Amino acid sequence: MKLNLQSIIAVGIGGALGGMLRQAIELGMQNQAPFGTVVINLTGTLVSAFLVVVFANKLKVTQPVADFALVGILGAYTTYSSAILDMVKHGWLIAIPYLLLSLFGGVAVVFIGRWLARKVVAL
Repeated sequence: MKLNLQSIIAVGIGGALGGMLRQAIELGMQNQAPFGTVVINLTGTLVSAFLVVVFANKLKVTQPVADFALVGILGAYTTYSSAILDMVKHGWLIAIPYLLLSLFGGVAVVFIGRWLARKVVAL
């Protein structure tokens, strides 16, 4: 296994940006807990699905650039562990709709992101 220093640095820088963006949204939505995490995870999933199609079919980016965006920014921006902690912290009456919204909303935004990206690729 060969380490790619460019990709490691790209993920580190992207992770810092994604983490800052996530924190800004969480702080902006702090009175709507736990829905900040839902918004973050759904928007991150949408953008991820969109970029995978665009990167593969339109932009042909290098691996460090893809790692910067997908692993770095979006990896730090979205998080499964925060979603689970939010579900546990707020009890079953919030956890069940949260889980359903996260699961079905996540699948829906993947389809939407891919559809939008195919429209962009076709331009």
